[in-house]
Amino acid sequence: MNKNKEKNNKIRKLKFKTYKPIALLIVLILVAFLSPKIISTARYVYNVAHEYYLMSKDFYFASDILTRSGLEYEITNNWTGAERYKIPVNMSSKKNDKAVIDADITYDITVSCSDNVTATPSKNSGTILGYNHHYDDPPLDGLNGDYFEVYVYPANNTPLPEGAKAWVDITVESTSPYVQQLSGRIKISVGSAEISYEIIDAVNQPYLTVNITNSQSVGADVTLSYDPTDVLLDMTDRFYLNSTDTDDETINTYTYLNSVTSFVDSLSTTTVKFYKIDPTQNYSYSGTGTPIITLTTLNAATS
Repeated sequence: MNKNKEKNNKIRKLKFKTYKPIALLIVLILVAFLSPKIISTARYVYNVAHEYYLMSKDFYFASDILTRSGLEYEITNNWTGAERYKIPVNMSSKKNDKAVIDADITYDITVSCSDNVTATPSKNSGTILGYNHHYDDPPLDGLNGDYFEVYVYPANNTPLPEGAKAWVDITVESTSPYVQQLSGRIKISVGSAEISYEIIDAVNQPYLTVNITNSQSVGADVTLSYDPTDVLLDMTDRFYLNSTDTDDETINTYTYLNSVTSFVDSLSTTTVKFYKIDPTQNYSYSGTGTPIITLTTLNAATS
């Protein structure tokens, strides 16, 4: 009886020794196969948990074109490929007019780009002033918001041909009071030899920007027309301050501009800012559909 028991134990040990390397190999293969997914899932879980933690602290760190998930924005037919191209980036430390951060937020800026261009931020770091500065004497302006630009140039000062494409990655990371990262990729394509424009907008963004590109060798007077019940021109914008003509209309006894004309230099890109009456709308336009703002020229072609 004991001999049979010993014999069975030896058989079981032999089977275990035989299966152990095979089982180990299978486990290693599964780990190797699943590791990227596990890492990716772990990173996603961490990001969600981290974001939830920051929200519980009423920490708002946002941008008009940069997000926590790193979205891509494509700007088509809106650069001559010869002169400097400006990408405006607005930063914010408020969720809405009632939910704002009291403390200052400091952040760092990094950029990278495709080989056919060079990209440089207007500054390497910034500070979003908190609402606490409202109680300063005198109170400070521009609270809970900051702004910088990224300048894009053709590499080696060699103009890019029509239809050429480039990209710029922009990343900002808050350093105080909490760490949070926002990023985005901006894709740019060189437009045709004429005047073109594009409207950059997003849902829940309080303003939009109109990018006007004059790819011709001569300047032109450009007119932007719009309905003031939809959008309102930023009266501090250079396009308005240098305007050569305007038109207006009366709504409920109040006078509003509905058209403005200004000169756009040759081989240049001009950005014009409008405030939206309804921030929940998205008025993006890149050549197709009906634009909320129309562009016409007096002495040049338009697209």
